Amino acid sequence: MKKQYILLTALFCFFTSILYGQTGGEKKGWPSNERHTFITECIVTAKKNMGSDSARFYCYCMQEKMEAKYPDFADASKITSKDLASAEWLKEIKSCLGGTWKKSEREEFVTSCFNSAKASLGETNAKNYCECMAFKIEKIYPNADDAAKITAEDFKTDSWQKLIKGCLDF
Repeated sequence: MKKQYILLTALFCFFTSILYGQTGGEKKGWPSNERHTFITECIVTAKKNMGSDSARFYCYCMQEKMEAKYPDFADASKITSKDLASAEWLKEIKSCLGGTWKKSEREEFVTSCFNSAKASLGETNAKNYCECMAFKIEKIYPNADDAAKITAEDFKTDSWQKLIKGCLDF
């Protein structure tokens, strides 16, 4: 499986460097620094009750749900613990608890991706990008072995380009 992740990561980096060099339109939703702040603070809090890998998956999932419901970060920052205790939010929270990949599979992907991406993106951006991609790919491919079958042709599709750009804009 390790060879598959290395190949997958190399392909990501290749297409990332191409996409990173292109200019895009304005991204709607939260600014990058607000996403980063939300996830960072969420992980610090969530790690008190779960492992750091689970906290990272949970926080990326919750950030995505919060941004979808509150496209303006200022509105999201007004959410209270009472709001989060509603039946609607409890359902969303529960859906973010845990993923389908093993901790070791997630860590292997993030580490391999980071080692390949840090030269072109820098350490902080590579870390953010790889953690984002791990979360999004796990959502698409609940079985890590299926994710390892992604090809260079797959990355050329609009859906993959949008996914990659979304993590680069993180």
